[in-house]
Amino acid sequence: MDLISLITKKLCDLPDFTRFRTVCKTWSSAPPSGCPPQFPWLLEWQGEEPFTLVLKREQKFYSLFSGETGKISIDECHCGKEFRGPCQGYLILLQRQGESSGISLFNPLTKDEISLPPLPFGLHWPVYTNINQTSKEVVVVDQDLFKPGEKGKLGYHRADNNEWIHVEGEFRNCCHSYGMFFSTKAGRETEIYNLTTKKMLHKVPPPEGEIESQGSSVSASVYLVGSSEEILRVSWYMDWNKGRVEESVFHIHRLDIHGAKGHPCWVKISSIDDRMIFLDEFNGFSISAKPFTGFQGNCIYFLHHWLQKLHRYDIKSGIFETVPCPFEECTWFVPSLEQISSSGPAVVTDVPEKVMKVEELAKDAEVE
Repeated sequence: MDLISLITKKLCDLPDFTRFRTVCKTWSSAPPSGCPPQFPWLLEWQGEEPFTLVLKREQKFYSLFSGETGKISIDECHCGKEFRGPCQGYLILLQRQGESSGISLFNPLTKDEISLPPLPFGLHWPVYTNINQTSKEVVVVDQDLFKPGEKGKLGYHRADNNEWIHVEGEFRNCCHSYGMFFSTKAGRETEIYNLTTKKMLHKVPPPEGEIESQGSSVSASVYLVGSSEEILRVSWYMDWNKGRVEESVFHIHRLDIHGAKGHPCWVKISSIDDRMIFLDEFNGFSISAKPFTGFQGNCIYFLHHWLQKLHRYDIKSGIFETVPCPFEECTWFVPSLEQISSSGPAVVTDVPEKVMKVEELAKDAEVE
């Protein structure tokens, strides 16, 4: 059993972990608590509306770690339901219901689902969803991006509270960390909220030199990303007239919460050490590269609706590269076997063999 535990800690791709445990009854009966951190998958999505992610009967995924494409079997009762990404462990399923909206947490691998109280507001354009499995917190932000100045709505839910905490404001690029909420926009201040008290604690000026656009075609996309115990501001400048990712620029700043004279400020950094940042259209997250053999940190993987490709940016060298990906439209999903309980620590479970089918496909040739 000790040897089995040592081996499973090196299986950083969930299909390998599943295959390993189905070899025999002894291996299957070993406690699965040794399941290591998993490398993010790309989850395909196709929606009728822009950025609308809808579950399908067989939800396709792509593993960068193994280069495999596979399918997750989705029960009929969940097909067609809307979800948002990036997702870590659980999908946040949304049901639009007029003035209130149904919401639940759903792990497509274990089939574990937790219903939450209805949101106290209707959903029009959910731009940010986040779940912290450790602290059992859920955040949902609804904001119409095409109506500048219009107030958005934020819902904050904790496992120890049956009701949502409701906050209004202009929320754009968002990040959430243990009861603290951060929102910003290119060239604008960053607002820091305490979600429990619903109070704004700070307004942090933007980094020096950051502007919303440079000329008529160069735009800045800003992401707030939790990285270990820090908050990073990732600014991406792209000339959409040229459409050449290789000529775009990334700037990264770290939030110094104490700052000069006790005022929070942004400090430019040239490295994120062993961390890897994953971005999609609006949001991002980071993980350590240490558990994943063959992958190096200090880089950014990013997706964008208009690019329809996956790219990797090496922060040290400044080099961009296109990464093979079979999907034109997708979002990040970090697979997990943990089940969230209303009390106590998360529990690790097995994936039913029939739930997930992994198909061996030709790697580079098929993908291209």
